[in-house]
Amino acid sequence: MNNSSLKRREFLKKTGQGALAAAGLIIMPGCHQEDDFDLLIQEALVVDGSGQKPYLADVAIKGKYIKFVGKAGSRRAKRVVRAEGLCLSPGFIDVHNHTDVELLLCPTADSLVRQGITTVIGGNCGSSRFPLTAEMLEEENEYLEKEFGLKIDWNNLAGFFQRLTREGLAVNYATLVGQGTIRAAVVGYNDRRPSREEMDRMKSLLSEALRQGALGLSTGLEYAPGSFASTEELIDLTSEMKRVDGIYATHMRDEEDKVLEALVEAITIAEKTGVSLEISHLKVGYPKNWSKIDDLLNIIDEAASRKVRIAADVYPYTAFATGMSIFFPLWVREGKKEDFLGRLKNPELQEKLSEIIKEAEQNIGSWENVLISSVRTEKNRYLEGLNLVQASRLQNKEIFAFIKDLLLEEEGQVSIVCFAMSEDNLKRIIKHPLTSLCTDGALASTEGILAKGKPHPRYYGSFPKAIAEYVRKEQVLSLEEMVRKMTSAPAEKFRLLRRGRVEAGYLADLVLFDFEKIQDRATWSEPHQYPDGLLYVLANGQMVVEDGKITGNLSGQVLKKNLKGWVE
Repeated sequence: MNNSSLKRREFLKKTGQGALAAAGLIIMPGCHQEDDFDLLIQEALVVDGSGQKPYLADVAIKGKYIKFVGKAGSRRAKRVVRAEGLCLSPGFIDVHNHTDVELLLCPTADSLVRQGITTVIGGNCGSSRFPLTAEMLEEENEYLEKEFGLKIDWNNLAGFFQRLTREGLAVNYATLVGQGTIRAAVVGYNDRRPSREEMDRMKSLLSEALRQGALGLSTGLEYAPGSFASTEELIDLTSEMKRVDGIYATHMRDEEDKVLEALVEAITIAEKTGVSLEISHLKVGYPKNWSKIDDLLNIIDEAASRKVRIAADVYPYTAFATGMSIFFPLWVREGKKEDFLGRLKNPELQEKLSEIIKEAEQNIGSWENVLISSVRTEKNRYLEGLNLVQASRLQNKEIFAFIKDLLLEEEGQVSIVCFAMSEDNLKRIIKHPLTSLCTDGALASTEGILAKGKPHPRYYGSFPKAIAEYVRKEQVLSLEEMVRKMTSAPAEKFRLLRRGRVEAGYLADLVLFDFEKIQDRATWSEPHQYPDGLLYVLANGQMVVEDGKITGNLSGQVLKKNLKGWVE
């Protein structure tokens, strides 16, 4: 890619077009009489999503669709884009995202479209904004009003999709339904087996979400209350999806000490139910477990050889993000927020809780590897961006007292970033043929209410970083293979109809980027920064990013799974 790109640039310079191409796209008005197309992109280096090598071509668009890929000749368009020296790929598909109500706050989807993402799949890790009981809806609105000044008016997926459609969005949005949310709605937040009637009710809620367009079921088996489900319960619930070929996307029960056992459990669920399995944000956490990577990948390969429909997603960073409460085991986190906070305050548990934190430090290696990314209150805002050693010293507290007190003051709402993975393992996972790229983030913006906190840089930089770091710099993968992992591979896995390729008849979700300049800019200390080098992004034929700027076009759409199992 590097040599051909450089040769192409030299040619452009010799013909007098190099400087213009380097400055951006050249958009020229076409003849408006009997135009064949709405938009014609000329002389782009097409990375079409299939995995084949890039090639020079013109791409024509009419309405929402790609109408032609090849040499346009004398055919005309309302707008002509001369894209010499730039790569044209399908819009990137983020299969593991946590965006939902944020789209109501920022329908232009700023941090998503600016990194080339045109389709996101939400409802991951067992959590979705539906289905909601009356009590859950009241609790959601109490939180959302306090956090965002937002009120929601739905209790199921149909209502959520109606609200999104009514207000408009710049990306295509599909979602899973969260098993943890379903269990909370039926069983509650405690560790107990469901009755037969409760199991039937959970199946009914899952079936309702599937009928309303959910892609499948997600689990977050490290988080209560979904974590209280046994393997048998998960098999029983997941079997409800077989007739519609739903996806089972799982944040596994363990990603550290028992990661191999957790992977076997996920595969067992898929084999016994026949559903398609997606392993969420595949990783091996903590240095003492890094050597398990060979066994991990071998288990995946062996399952695939048995015809298990298995795939995984990965974000291109060696740190994960979660809530600070994760350092405590499930028995401490069981129940509602008040139950967790009550245990933190319980005098009889202090010695035991302190020992738990000491064990957590041994796993992590040092509390310097854990950054505070966001808190709820203004009084503790100064702690954002600090590691736990720095933060605890500022408050002159030993580490257990600091963690406990901060969680109590913030009512459990403390987000962290933890450096726990190996770079070598990350490269191997990215390179594996069954993985695709994701952010595992949510929608953010450099302006407004979504600009607060210091979120994981993956919110802004995942897809550009993957190309800049692991294609251009490290050459872990070719550009065409990386783009395949960002486009057609996830589209095929999640059965997204007519998306993920630059091909006639496909929807015109497209990204034009400069391979030599594409670069993430979000950092751990300053994450709210858009990447460089992504010039134009189209969603369903309309530009949502033009010359590196958000246009305000809301051309995205809600994507629903139909009765034949396709998503459109």
